[in-house]
Amino acid sequence: MEVDRAGPGPGSSRAKGRLPSQLRTIVSERCVLDRADGSAKWTQEGSCVLAAVYGPRQAKVQREDGERAVVEVVYKPRAGLQGHTERSRELDIRGVLEGIIPLGMHPRTSIMVVLQVIQDDGSVLSCALNAAVAALVDAGVPLNSMCASASCVLTQEGQLLLDPDSCEEKAATAQFCFTFPHHFDLTKSAEGEAVVSQAALGCRSHGNFKTGHLLEALQLCALGCQRVAAFARLSLSKSLPA
Repeated sequence: MEVDRAGPGPGSSRAKGRLPSQLRTIVSERCVLDRADGSAKWTQEGSCVLAAVYGPRQAKVQREDGERAVVEVVYKPRAGLQGHTERSRELDIRGVLEGIIPLGMHPRTSIMVVLQVIQDDGSVLSCALNAAVAALVDAGVPLNSMCASASCVLTQEGQLLLDPDSCEEKAATAQFCFTFPHHFDLTKSAEGEAVVSQAALGCRSHGNFKTGHLLEALQLCALGCQRVAAFARLSLSKSLPA
């Protein structure tokens, strides 16, 4: 399933003429791995992440929890070994996933999510989060809600850019990644309109910025997540049998 969010923007200096609030082309594929319980590949033009889900399955004794399932996340870089950045992203992604999976439904089990970065041209954390959720859906793991993630950067001129590429990230003074839960409202349409919560499920930010920049980044990423959620709804409805 593919959607093109990029388009020519008059007066825009971004690649391909994108406006500050435009996403890149999104492509989503599910059931791409045979041996995983669920899998998905999520692409945002130059960034691509492959996700595999294993479980719920019996947890190892040393990790077993008698009251809830244990979520394990493995984040693999495009090349080389894991570093501090990859381990930090594992914690961020695990925190988000623990917020949408009803862990009490599957005590003494483990749900493992393995994420392999295939290409990294910016916004790779949000790309990985969206891939993880798509793979969980493909695996049939129960969820309290789905969620969507989007990134933005603050330029040296004080402008916010949604879904930045790697060049925009390198030139930015600050970077933000927000994740919002969403659900499908079946009362608004037969397929269900994607409704994004106003409360963020996860936030990662670094760099030099003011409180006002953070609030503006939250609003911009919420707009991006609304579009990602709408795409996820369309992608899911297209994959279901008529």
